[in-house]
Amino acid sequence: MKLQSHLFDDQPFRQPKSFNEKENACRALFDAVISSCQTFWHVCTPGTIQSVIFRSPEEYRFVVNAVAASAYDAGVRVITFEIMSNHVHIIVLCEDKVAASLFFDLLKQRLIRYYRERRSPRDLSGFVSDPIPIESLDSLRNQIAYTNRNNYVIDPDHTPFSYPYGANAYYFNPFAKMLTGRRFGEMSDRAKMRLLHSKKIGYPDDFMALNDMILPSSFCDISLGERFFRDARHYMYKVSREVESYKEIAELLGDLAYYTDDELMGVVYSLCKKKYGTDNPSFLNVAQKSEVARTLHYDYKADNVKISRLLRLPRYAVDQLFPMSAKK
Repeated sequence: MKLQSHLFDDQPFRQPKSFNEKENACRALFDAVISSCQTFWHVCTPGTIQSVIFRSPEEYRFVVNAVAASAYDAGVRVITFEIMSNHVHIIVLCEDKVAASLFFDLLKQRLIRYYRERRSPRDLSGFVSDPIPIESLDSLRNQIAYTNRNNYVIDPDHTPFSYPYGANAYYFNPFAKMLTGRRFGEMSDRAKMRLLHSKKIGYPDDFMALNDMILPSSFCDISLGERFFRDARHYMYKVSREVESYKEIAELLGDLAYYTDDELMGVVYSLCKKKYGTDNPSFLNVAQKSEVARTLHYDYKADNVKISRLLRLPRYAVDQLFPMSAKK
């Protein structure tokens, strides 16, 4: 099944100037998409029950290629995605849940065949997905940002613009969009089969591969995803500052919410100001710090090491508060 044409790219588009103009343009676009009987779906797998799958750059590159091929075969449009070591987050646009589920099934089948051929089996029992509809513009914005920051909050060596195994690096980044590779239309059949680990090679000529990976910019609708944000500054705020929204999304997806130390420190300062009338957590007594620790543990899923570091509490004291997490 071929991907649908970009229904919304042909509409006259004047760059709005004011806040209200920008916001209204985003909402009009979202309404136009929904009115066309298309729905956004968050296709994700739980990282909490699946062991590590992808262990090398070669395997990460393959799964990116598999996302591109599976999306084309299922007739869905990928808005953004990010591949983690044991789970994936992929936002697609398609007619219904059947198409979104077909996309995921094709992706999983490719993974099973790939590891079987390599004689390096993986336990994929936890690699399951029940696509979740995204029914509002605000939810779409938050889930695009949540997906695109997924690796950044775990790996201190990456920003949302440097992690290579997703579409995250291309959002509001003209330099990444300038990357070029070899077009499928210029490749031999043998080269295509080697890239896809498949004899099926009937994919668009304008797919572009670099370093054995299909560039996300050649199969993801980045421009459409960007147009749901007022501008680049709005997107950056969503990626780096909307801490509370990520907690809610994680609960919706059954995922673990991850935060950087800076983000959790902002939560600590906010709690101190609201509950204890101080901007400085060092002024809290032990009982107050224990109360903040419980909020970080239960509401934000912070581990004992991070809580000890942020609140300057002895590790043994934090382990006594949360003994079940002491060995993690």
